[in-house]
Amino acid sequence: MQNLDYASVEKEIVKAITEIKTKLKIEIDLEGDCCPGNIISSQILLTVMGRIAKSLGIIIPDNRYIFHERTKKTQTQLTIKQSAQKLIKIAKHGNK
Repeated sequence: MQNLDYASVEKEIVKAITEIKTKLKIEIDLEGDCCPGNIISSQILLTVMGRIAKSLGIIIPDNRYIFHERTKKTQTQLTIKQSAQKLIKIAKHGNK
């Protein structure tokens, strides 16, 4: 696994979501506090995750989704910043 830094991961997430929002003609500002899952469907975000993984040269396990956090009681949409942090953790620790 390559060494991932926060800035490059966040940049790749923003780049991939920007491509999708442009194609879908979605008018939103993509800042670190934006929650992509509140704007773009999860099926499309799965495609975004594939693009991000390919660009960063990593594998995101099939059962991991970087744009939300699920507990036994809640599901929370994550911001771009939180998604970048989660992706780095997944890349380092795999499926844990």
